[in-house]
Amino acid sequence: MAGVALASLVAAAPAARAAAAPMPGAPAGTGQAQSAEQIGEVLVTAQKRTERLLDVAAPVTAVGAADLARDSAVKFEDYAFKVPGLNLISDRAGQTQIVMRGITTGSPVSSTVATYVDDTPYGSSTSAALGGELTPDLDPSDIQRVEALRGPQGTLYGASALGGLVKFVTVAPNTRETAGRIEVDGSAVAHGGQGYGVRGMLNIPLVSDTLAVRVSAYDRRDPGFIDDPQLGRRDVNTTRVDGGRVSVLWTPTRQLSVRLTAALQDLKSAATSDEDVNLVGGALVPVAGPLQQIRYTNEPLSIRYRIYSGTANYDLGWASLTSITSYSTLHETALVDETTTFGAIGTAITGIPNFGTSTGSVLRQNKVTQEVRLASPTGQTLEWQGGFFYTHETSNRDEPTFAFDTVTGAQTLPDNALFFANLRSTYTEYAVFGDVTYHFTPKLDLMAGLRYSHNDQTFALAEDGAFVGGPSSQAGVSADHSVTFLVTPRYKFDDNNMVYARIASGYRPGGPNAPTPSDIAAGVPLAYRPDTLTNYEIGYKAALLNHRLTLDLSAFYIDWQDIQIETDFNGITSNGNGGSARSDGVEASATLTPMHGLTLSGNLAYTDAQLTEDAPGVNGRNGDALPNVPKWAASLNVDYDFPITASLAGFVGGSVRYLGDRPSGFVTGSPSGFVRPTLLAYATVDLRAGVSHDRLSFTLWIKNVGDTRGLNNVTSLALSGYSNPFTASVIQPRTVGLSVSAGF
Repeated sequence: MAGVALASLVAAAPAARAAAAPMPGAPAGTGQAQSAEQIGEVLVTAQKRTERLLDVAAPVTAVGAADLARDSAVKFEDYAFKVPGLNLISDRAGQTQIVMRGITTGSPVSSTVATYVDDTPYGSSTSAALGGELTPDLDPSDIQRVEALRGPQGTLYGASALGGLVKFVTVAPNTRETAGRIEVDGSAVAHGGQGYGVRGMLNIPLVSDTLAVRVSAYDRRDPGFIDDPQLGRRDVNTTRVDGGRVSVLWTPTRQLSVRLTAALQDLKSAATSDEDVNLVGGALVPVAGPLQQIRYTNEPLSIRYRIYSGTANYDLGWASLTSITSYSTLHETALVDETTTFGAIGTAITGIPNFGTSTGSVLRQNKVTQEVRLASPTGQTLEWQGGFFYTHETSNRDEPTFAFDTVTGAQTLPDNALFFANLRSTYTEYAVFGDVTYHFTPKLDLMAGLRYSHNDQTFALAEDGAFVGGPSSQAGVSADHSVTFLVTPRYKFDDNNMVYARIASGYRPGGPNAPTPSDIAAGVPLAYRPDTLTNYEIGYKAALLNHRLTLDLSAFYIDWQDIQIETDFNGITSNGNGGSARSDGVEASATLTPMHGLTLSGNLAYTDAQLTEDAPGVNGRNGDALPNVPKWAASLNVDYDFPITASLAGFVGGSVRYLGDRPSGFVTGSPSGFVRPTLLAYATVDLRAGVSHDRLSFTLWIKNVGDTRGLNNVTSLALSGYSNPFTASVIQPRTVGLSVSAGF
């Protein structure tokens, strides 16, 4: 895990420490100067302007590098609890659905939360390229902060930001100072194996004040804890993550800056973090034992992320011009054992005993984006910004199937004899957007924004094999447009105390289905429509008690229409639109420094998300809770920094997180009496302690001290899709680790 910053950095927002360190593990002195008892300011780019977090009239959480380092957080699961109203549906790293404010249907068509790396959107906009489940889970090495924008961000960020946005903000090269850092850590998980992490960073000014390069690299092994007695393997869900980043910054004049960045990450795991369970009297009981799954073949996953971007900024005086160009790729290969689901029917069709089968996924996605925007200077009576956005995405996904003997492992049928599919898609979007802010007085202002988006899509599906009666192919096209808006009045009582109201909308693009004539006869539409939502919100932000207390409070109501959902059309499952839903709730965050060195922070979220119309295709009824959304979630963090000697500093800290009961996902084709399993509430405790001397630091940490068994996803392995056995994703058991970091 990342080394720890033992600086006097304290929380600058709920779950965000004051100044962003240049990379996790930065030593004292790398952040902004501040009083040890005050909560420092954080600058964010949530609204595509650099501004104080306290001034943003929207619910934004900034998790800084120092926070991530101190908590040894390296993946979404480690820091999701720091964002109120955010939860995860995940079977393993890389296959994760991020949910904000309850905006989910469980099984996604495409993502409801957008992901950005700096100003570059990443991930697919379509279901054909698995956009709803292949959320980038990037290692936070050498980042400045992670920004989480809750609620729809359709005006500035466009498609697939219905529920919100997660933005990784990386550290830019420094043109004045040479610096370097290296970190090493080791960990061990209860009931499982061992892990390690190595990170390094080097920043070199090539031309003082003009040209610099920053290079970082990392390699980590997340220990596994799931065993498979059928395969005779232990710790099958061990995960390997490695990658790095090269960034060059050129500032030839005071008006112009150009930054070029290449980032890559490879993620590999051999199995999910799932445990096989049966639903017995409403409880989920392990089938083979705790932390065990039964599979008849390996279930490897490999994901290769590549992001190449260039950002140019030019100060015209009367406005600033920004251009962001990017090219990204995502390559995924995976294999899923489907013997439990299809083994019996395979034997019935072929007569082959011990029939095993698996399905693969080989995805190649390429995406180009271009954004140009012009923004007025801040501090004027009338502030404005406007821009143009373009993206073109192509994907090609194969779904091969394999048949094998479950006893010997020998191949029993030619590859793809049962089924093979090839899915090809393109997505092209054009958008124009803009917003204006008018300051009626120094205290009262109003922001209004608008975005028009148009997209064209193609989708082609080719299938073959015994299960589909031989070769076939079909294709479809779609085109749609959406208009999103934003209205936000804000009143500032003073520089550190303000209230706001916010009405904002968001959307996901529709898409083609490419149905066959028989599909059309069964009711499958040629295309599914965009779904849209409108968020109504009031909020209050403040820094009180001489900046020793910060508050961020918000209450919201969301109206979600034409929900995109996998739907049963008379026995045929396809993408469709499933009625409406609403989500309302309250989110609260606070940070307090009551005495020198002591920081208390926490958050609380109440979310009530449910259907407001029947969704018969998935057996959803008016009033049913949306899946995997807890009504209550909370966290509390305590950190204490103290001097040991004149040159030696120490710290101790801990976190408690709570996640309430959550209903599992809707099941297409389930009978009317089916009751979805409930994921029970759980709480975990983390502890941490460390010492630092100059630029050398040591940290000892324990996650999930009580070895709590928590579940964050459950699905049926049965052919019916709703009966035993089930498989449930388990949170990481108690994990102990030690980190060492040093820099210059």
